[in-house]
Amino acid sequence: MSLRLVQGLVFEKDFLPQFANTRQRVLWVWLDHKEGKPTRIGRTEGSIWVFDREGGIKGGLQEAMALVMESIADPPSGGTVVELRPYAGKQKLQKEFRWEPSKADVERVVADIWPKKRTDRLKALGGVAKRRPPLTFDARHALDEISGTFWKISSSIEGLKGPSQKAFAFAARERASTEAEYSHLYRAIAEMSDWHLEVEKRHRSGKGIWYAVVEILRWEDHTGDPVGRHYERCDNRDKAVSAARRLLAQHANQFSADTTVEAETITDLEWVARAYPDLN
Repeated sequence: MSLRLVQGLVFEKDFLPQFANTRQRVLWVWLDHKEGKPTRIGRTEGSIWVFDREGGIKGGLQEAMALVMESIADPPSGGTVVELRPYAGKQKLQKEFRWEPSKADVERVVADIWPKKRTDRLKALGGVAKRRPPLTFDARHALDEISGTFWKISSSIEGLKGPSQKAFAFAARERASTEAEYSHLYRAIAEMSDWHLEVEKRHRSGKGIWYAVVEILRWEDHTGDPVGRHYERCDNRDKAVSAARRLLAQHANQFSADTTVEAETITDLEWVARAYPDLN
């Protein structure tokens, strides 16, 4: 498995659909090198990847990371009460996301690294993402010039309220039919307007599908990186608020000096736009 494929899986840029809805054992091998050539195996580690219905692993990795955070919760400073949650989290992590490689497993990898015959080589896996063409200087410059104004477009549309939002989308589609050269751009901003209008309606009514989301952020140099996310799909906003409170209470023990636990409720439209992993 190439590093490019691993990175694609981790960052949800690539998928292995042949493993959809399965759990697969992965053997990590650390090698010592001399003059660019592997000389010996330093250590090995077995992990389990949980693939979703599309063949992605991001959701499983986030669940495993949440268990890691739970298992290293701060020990009690005094008293006789023992917090069992870290131990339970560690046991679940070992049971569901770890495995112990056997001697035969390691020997199979050794044969692949230092093959004596062609059949010693393991079959390479390939994802479904297309190989990215090199980004030329001109292409990067053009992309930066164009995308540099995206925030203005998004901010202008987001700031419109109901009647203005409707008028904006209608006028944009009219211009799409009269200014053929930019018709696709006008249609795009009209669709953005439609999306914001629907989100605004849902926030007013509280109806439709909502998600309760609790995110665990690790902070360093004023930058928070998500290390865990817990969520629940609900039938309306009121139920999502109750679910968010419950999730917040369940994971409050992960709060620390450099880690925050934050809750919010969002519509399913916003959920999809954020490209969070699916519940199923």
